[in-house]
Amino acid sequence: MARNLPKWRLYNKSLILIIKNKTMKSKYLSFLVAILFAFSSIATNHVVNTQGMTFSPSNITVTVGDSVTFNNTGGVHNVNGTTQTFPQNPESFGNNLGSGWTYVHVFTTSGLYDYQCDPHIPGMVGTIQVNPSNTIYDIVSNSPDHTTLKVAVDACALDGALSGAGPLTLFAPTDAAFNLLPAGTVSALLNDIPLLTSILQHHVVQGSVMSSMLSNNQVVTTLNGTDVTVTINSSGVFIDNAQVTVADIIADNGVVHVIDAVLLPTTPSNTIYDIVSNSPDHTTLKVAVDACSLNGVLSGAGPYTLFAPTDAAFNLLPAGTVAALLNDIPQLTNILKHHVVADSVMSTMLSNNQVVTTLLGTDITVTINANGVFIDNAQVIVADLVADNGVVHVIDAVLLPSTTSTENLITEVNREFLYSVNILGKKVNKDTRDQVLFDIYSNGDVIKRLIK
Repeated sequence: MARNLPKWRLYNKSLILIIKNKTMKSKYLSFLVAILFAFSSIATNHVVNTQGMTFSPSNITVTVGDSVTFNNTGGVHNVNGTTQTFPQNPESFGNNLGSGWTYVHVFTTSGLYDYQCDPHIPGMVGTIQVNPSNTIYDIVSNSPDHTTLKVAVDACALDGALSGAGPLTLFAPTDAAFNLLPAGTVSALLNDIPLLTSILQHHVVQGSVMSSMLSNNQVVTTLNGTDVTVTINSSGVFIDNAQVTVADIIADNGVVHVIDAVLLPTTPSNTIYDIVSNSPDHTTLKVAVDACSLNGVLSGAGPYTLFAPTDAAFNLLPAGTVAALLNDIPQLTNILKHHVVADSVMSTMLSNNQVVTTLLGTDITVTINANGVFIDNAQVIVADLVADNGVVHVIDAVLLPSTTSTENLITEVNREFLYSVNILGKKVNKDTRDQVLFDIYSNGDVIKRLIK
């Protein structure tokens, strides 16, 4: 296939983000490992019965790991497949003469086996062809281009899963694909088995998905619970940004597609803004943050600490206050900044009477007593919600800078500007320059202004 598109590269920033985000890893790992191991190795059992003076069926084909159950349904017989009798047999099996027996043997070595019932030869004979196993794990193990993948699979104890009943689909990155990772990445992952397991699960799909079943822009969910996107164009087939270089390697328990890059699961964002956005108790705060275009700040690198008032806290303000603030974005922005500190301040770092400076440049005071932790007069009701870019503490009241009056806010929102007059009482444009103006409002207020 043509390779006109640039190969995907994994940059340090992306990898560090994934390694850093232990929340995602712990969230999915136990559940997904359980799913993988649910596909435990299930060998096939084959049955051969004595039927008169024959074995039925007398010639069968099995796979390494399969068992064969021999049942004596009548008469005195035995099964003799020993290497003493048949030197060419890869291993010995058999039982003694008797009646009414059941004998089971698991074949672990491939090859052709002969066996007989000693008293009834030459008629009572049989053969068993034992073929090598061809699971997804076998394909990886026997590939000279997937030594790193095999080491990773073994380290995560996923060999049993990839040898199991399936069916599974594996997108198998080559050694060259692993070599595209930044130096030291593979070693780091081998020292972080839970993270490596999550990444490997991101390469496995439940079901046997042949290349003919793939379509452009198709989204496929992996055993990691994450998604990969299929792209099909003139350059070939891509799984995310990794190109399929060899397709449809059929296994006993699914299919393998070889890819030229390691697939990394997308790390869920967990910024301060995400915590606010995903909280059912902070809808008003989110509306306020969005209105003031502070979502970028609270999604940024930080670190920041947000004292986050709940919807109930906003509801404690005088009626109409929230609406007034949403009509006065500069004022609302200042109030929100009064809730943010430019550092990651965990609750263990707070002390009684501590004064902390906010992004607004104003101060808030910490009080710690028998009733709890207070920021000014707001109590911390949930502490230490750790974000990627800092920490959130939930509080039960809105913090107001000393320059803010809710009464003034309500007055402003409830009055309507009517007109302006000069010192002679003549109506003039409110933007008239170089004179004293009086602004007249619907509630009777008259505000004197000197315009220069």
